[in-house]
Amino acid sequence: MRRTAYCLIALFLLASMGAQAETNAIEKMRVDGIAAYVNEHVITLSDVMVLVEPARRQLMRKYRDEALQERLADAFDSALNTLVERFLVLDAYEKQGGHMPDWAVDQRAEEVIDDMFGGDREELMRALKLEKMTYEEWQETIKRQMITQSMRSANVDQYVQIAPGRVRAYYESHADKFRQQAQAHVLTIVLTPKQVAKHLERKQRAEDLVKRAREGEDFGNMATQFSGGPHAEEGGDRGWIAPELELRSELAQVVKATETGHVSDAVQIADDFYIIKVAGRREATVSPLSEVYSEIERELRRKEIKSGYAIWVARLKKDAFVKLVPPDSI
Repeated sequence: MRRTAYCLIALFLLASMGAQAETNAIEKMRVDGIAAYVNEHVITLSDVMVLVEPARRQLMRKYRDEALQERLADAFDSALNTLVERFLVLDAYEKQGGHMPDWAVDQRAEEVIDDMFGGDREELMRALKLEKMTYEEWQETIKRQMITQSMRSANVDQYVQIAPGRVRAYYESHADKFRQQAQAHVLTIVLTPKQVAKHLERKQRAEDLVKRAREGEDFGNMATQFSGGPHAEEGGDRGWIAPELELRSELAQVVKATETGHVSDAVQIADDFYIIKVAGRREATVSPLSEVYSEIERELRRKEIKSGYAIWVARLKKDAFVKLVPPDSI
């Protein structure tokens, strides 16, 4: 597509406007701004802005200055491309005599309301108000999505078959992706200033608890009684974890150095003292192909469909009239 300075300025202005001013600005763009022509259809700037809006709000919260400008440009181009593709598919659907019955659209709309809004129509209407969209426009969007899915299924999806050999080849070349990290069953006792205010007394308490645990006293009971850590109510039990991924490096080293079934020395980190028991270990393994076959097949199929859809849309575009309005013409 292309980057449009006018559109980026409009996106920035919309971010700083009040609700009424923003609505007026969009209405002005609806009249004055044309972004593209697709056969007999006209795509206005406001059509693109409505599609960009959810992404714009997120981007405004995460980025500033040039980084924001770059991502807004990408969002605009992506939205415009989506609209162009949508009209190409809709025209192909009508050309082959397709008809989406109203009852099917109503049924799908009800399913979306149930799934996304718990069946609450008022919640839907509040969401549509935020997106500056009427219920009728939303229903039309649902209809277009259904047509696009139907056309994609008929022209792309049904022809995509993933051979078992491709699944195995992917598995063998991406072994690290299916590797399960070594795990340890870890229990902890954490003594904080809240449990014992004075440092020396806290250190002494920690050493005493280590001694008691090594002499056979139940570690979980002591954790429940004395620990100030987040897992105290579970007896300090953190379950099976990958220490190098889920613990700070100092504690991961303690887990590594502590033998299975043993209790570590008290380790000071900042003002807290940690005591760790390693109740068990699991070695690193690679998931067998049988366990991940369906996952790999779905991923390969998704990629194949995406590629096939792009090729199909490109053929539609080749036989259609598509004109993007140059920035200086907007």
